[in-house]
Amino acid sequence: MKQIITLIILVSLTNCGKNIKMKKFNSEYNYSVNIPENWSEYETDEKNTNAFFDTTKWTGNLRITPMNYEVKNSKELLSEELAENNAENIDWKNIRGIYYVENQKNEEINYWYLIENNKLYICSFTIGNLNSKSEIEIELNKVAEILKSIKTE
Repeated sequence: MKQIITLIILVSLTNCGKNIKMKKFNSEYNYSVNIPENWSEYETDEKNTNAFFDTTKWTGNLRITPMNYEVKNSKELLSEELAENNAENIDWKNIRGIYYVENQKNEEINYWYLIENNKLYICSFTIGNLNSKSEIEIELNKVAEILKSIKTE
């Protein structure tokens, strides 16, 4: 019974996230993405990268790095990364890719290699001040919704 109640709560919280107001971010690196209104970009030393965070509660850091080349053979590129990182395939409406999680120095880092319009984007999300698995899952669903909105300009 506890599991059913937990599942109902988790589903209702996940559905609440769909009502988040979004704003369009136009990157100087020739892409756009929709981010929640309460998220802002911050400066990073990483080349060719946009970095974002939630300004109301630090839930983590999202980085999006578009690569400066066109992907000719996406299946080959993704299958190599899929095998090396024990990743899972992603097949969103306009985006194909892979997703995997890495633990480094007591930090969980989530990685996405995404191909949209033959352009490769390497994205990562480092978990912030989230205490429970359900909070982390909700935030990762929010990040996935953000990444689904990537459009190459």
